Amino acid sequence: MNLEKEVSKLTKKELVDLVMELADSYQDVARTIEFKLSTPSDELKASKQLIRKYINENKRQGFIAWRNVHAALQGVEMVLDKGRNKLNSGEEEMAVKLGIAVLSNVIDMLQYTDDSGGEIGFTISQTITLLNDASSLLLLSTNNRVQERTFNLILKEAMHKRYDGWSDTRYELLDVCTIYSARTTVRRKLEETVEKLLNQLASIPSRSSDHDKEALLQIQLKILERNGEVEQATEFVYNHLEYDSFRKMAIEKEMELENYKSALDLCIEGEEKYHLYPGLVKEWKKYRLQIYEETNNIEKQKELLLEFVLDNQYDAYRKLKELYSNGEWQNVLEDIFLMFEEKTEYLPHVYEYIAQSENRSDKILNYVEQSPSTILELYRDIKEDYPEKMEEIFTNYLLFEANNARDRREYKAVCKKLLIYKEACGDNKFEQLVIKLKDTYERKPAFINELDKIEKLA
Repeated sequence: MNLEKEVSKLTKKELVDLVMELADSYQDVARTIEFKLSTPSDELKASKQLIRKYINENKRQGFIAWRNVHAALQGVEMVLDKGRNKLNSGEEEMAVKLGIAVLSNVIDMLQYTDDSGGEIGFTISQTITLLNDASSLLLLSTNNRVQERTFNLILKEAMHKRYDGWSDTRYELLDVCTIYSARTTVRRKLEETVEKLLNQLASIPSRSSDHDKEALLQIQLKILERNGEVEQATEFVYNHLEYDSFRKMAIEKEMELENYKSALDLCIEGEEKYHLYPGLVKEWKKYRLQIYEETNNIEKQKELLLEFVLDNQYDAYRKLKELYSNGEWQNVLEDIFLMFEEKTEYLPHVYEYIAQSENRSDKILNYVEQSPSTILELYRDIKEDYPEKMEEIFTNYLLFEANNARDRREYKAVCKKLLIYKEACGDNKFEQLVIKLKDTYERKPAFINELDKIEKLA
């Protein structure tokens, strides 16, 4: 049935009767219709009421469990859709008001909701996008008075105490405020607000306050950039190199200008300064590698790529190999294997990856001996060159697994692995191992039953 076609045949009275019947039967339908038909004078009020109805209905003893979060956000989704429609119809100011109505309620929700599914976080992100889009369009379509009024709405919301525990969202709102900063009065008010927040942070030195300070400094930088103050923005970045995001901006700027020595100095300084933070050090080293590639410094590329390989970075292996001739590479490869073998008690996955890529069955055997469970996937790589060793490792691994199996589920798992063993070692070895397991575990009828099944299947 073509529903749209059939509905279009109804008379006005039949259509009204149908809508009323649906509204009487389904509460959500009634709410949706009421919301769609709300007049401009009360649509903001109606939006807030709709949001709260769905939220309150899904509370249980003052709490919203994760399974009820989606239902609790149905009103929010309807209001967000209306906000997007307002953008399309040129009503940007109302879109902002609806976005703030959504944001204020979902931030409050976080206090009493299990958002382990991330739905509230996703909604916040969507709402910030709506506010950004609406604010950008406001600059093109409205007068200064409307712009300032909308800016004040967003700024007031950002500074509400509900964001004291959710500062990242506060900073996102302040970032939206920078869109309006071309106006002198707006810029001054925003800068004063950010400065006030920075002064508050000065009295609580900690790692978390450093994060907050960096976010606020980025807002100050955004104000400069939005107003085309390029020299001041560049100076601002270099005055705050103690923050990694600013150092990254400075490095990228120097690389863009092909000032590779300056970029390299910034990287090395960053590595020394942040030596206690391996993740950041790795970032600066990646920039260093880009610089060495741009300047064709082959020896430094080799040095850094080798370090990356030993740090288990798979893509570095291919890049490193490309820098050597075939004859040179074999010696380097042996050194890499040796460094791994001497460096750690347990060989990392990248060792196996390189061994497979280089068709080195001897090194794959080393890896399997240290990690016997990998025989299930790697037996083909060592079967031809080391058949007896492969069989020995596989047999001992399955005997170990059988000894540790405690229930039928684990017995089944052992038997599934026996099928792989059969493929690897052949029918005779398979039958011998099954007989041995039956003899050993004759007092475990469930295990014997699973072994019988696997014999029939094989």
